Amino acid sequence: MKMKYLLFLALMYMTVIDVYAGNSQLYARLDSVVANRANYTKEKEQRIEQIKKILPVTVDPMKRLRLYDDIFNEYHYFRFDSAMVYVKKGLRLAEEAHNSYYTQLNLIHKASLLSAAGLYSEAFGLLNKLDARPVIKSLTYEYNLTLYWLYTYWSDYTNDSEYRAVYWAKKKEYLRRTLSVAKDHPNDYNYLKGEYEMYIVGSHIKALYYYNKVLESEPENTRLYSTACFAAACCYNFLKQYDKFESYMIRTAITDIMTPVKENLSLYTVADWLFTTNGDIKRAERYISVSIEDAKFYNNRLRIISSTDKLPVIVSRFKDKINGQNTKLLWALGGSFFLFLALVVATAFIIRQNGLLTKRRKEIAKQNKQLVGLNDELQSLNTKLTEHNENLIDVNHKRENLAKLYIDLCSKYIDRLNSYQKFVYRKIKVNQINDLLSAFSSSRLSDEDAVTFLNGFDKAFLDLYPTFIEELNHLLSSDSAIQLKSGNMSTELRIFALIRLGVKDSGEIANLLFCTPRTIYNYRSALKAKALNKETFEDDVRNLCL
Repeated sequence: MKMKYLLFLALMYMTVIDVYAGNSQLYARLDSVVANRANYTKEKEQRIEQIKKILPVTVDPMKRLRLYDDIFNEYHYFRFDSAMVYVKKGLRLAEEAHNSYYTQLNLIHKASLLSAAGLYSEAFGLLNKLDARPVIKSLTYEYNLTLYWLYTYWSDYTNDSEYRAVYWAKKKEYLRRTLSVAKDHPNDYNYLKGEYEMYIVGSHIKALYYYNKVLESEPENTRLYSTACFAAACCYNFLKQYDKFESYMIRTAITDIMTPVKENLSLYTVADWLFTTNGDIKRAERYISVSIEDAKFYNNRLRIISSTDKLPVIVSRFKDKINGQNTKLLWALGGSFFLFLALVVATAFIIRQNGLLTKRRKEIAKQNKQLVGLNDELQSLNTKLTEHNENLIDVNHKRENLAKLYIDLCSKYIDRLNSYQKFVYRKIKVNQINDLLSAFSSSRLSDEDAVTFLNGFDKAFLDLYPTFIEELNHLLSSDSAIQLKSGNMSTELRIFALIRLGVKDSGEIANLLFCTPRTIYNYRSALKAKALNKETFEDDVRNLCL
């Protein structure tokens, strides 16, 4: 084994490649994959629908449990809400059928989803409850792996707080446990061995050896390939081999989009690298936008917040670029002025030296006209640049307001989590487990939380599209105009605000506005009946405020 490590080291340091060209090709491929990501998502959804079609004709509980598990695995890193729906269905059916295996498996799956969404205490509560029972031997690997990822996320979230060391120690403990039961999964074992070498032994070189073993044998379109590639990139970053860090991270992003995985850090990390190294800012902005869209699709609030933190940086970089262009234009104007002086001197010298006064005057007049034209063009460019600066300042203010809304929402949910923690502690302390289960059985938001969310949505949407209501009224008959009440949008306005944002499905709109799909349908039909052009009304709404 030692010889293998030495051979790996020798190959790693002796291989000479044109890194810039290689990464340029990888970026070109990533751009192509990003442009085609809608097709990958569509293929994934079609694959899921094929499995769902089998459910109505499947009566046997065991077969239905397997189908629920297959659908969950498809949704796991693709869409949080849908994955949670099928975990709950599987858990309910397993409990009704008294099937211990699928009961425990679905509890583990549910904890995994809660961990990815940042609900660490809730995930720990589920696994802690499961730990009180004998875990089925065939699920020991899945159980320990879920706890390893839970404490990984938890320690990353706490960052520099006093609790990070506690969660970090737990992470290493469950890494050892998972590794000890992973030998039936060769590629998983090699990946975990790499984690062991990096986090416990502290050898990034040995960790790379195991990560690359996974990448050699694992198909490129799998979650494990993406995870191993991301981990290898982190190792290269630690070793200050930034060219390989960049290439491995791009490969990770390509795999995540093609799989597709909506819960990921890879594309966001590539964008952050471009910002840090003053790379292609427009490309970084595009990647950040896609990362935010994926986080919204997966419904991961933590990823949305971390992605939007970079938006002010984008605006700042664009302002710097425009300021640089203004400086160059000033130098060009100064150069033109000195050129003009030189032409005047040259003309005077020519006049004194020869008798071709008329011809020279005509040439000078022609050149003066050209200079005037250039000055007019420069003034026009300066006017446009001033307008762009004003637009960027306005965008920056709106981004800051949006960031504040996100921070306020996060603050409220942190307070709520703290209250839940105290509530759980009191109930457990007095052994009121049944009350605790009853209190947490509902997954709906409180009325106060719903109002807070809807008011925040109203403010954010009207900040972005201040003329939306006025333009919407132009699509309606004169006696059907809609007005704001108390500064907040009505349910009717919120429905068509979401349609303007591209949300078409009544069920999805109902979830966002805490209504039933029937209510949404009635509102949509009622307002459509008031439209001047009923056939194209909703398409016209999507084109408002452009």
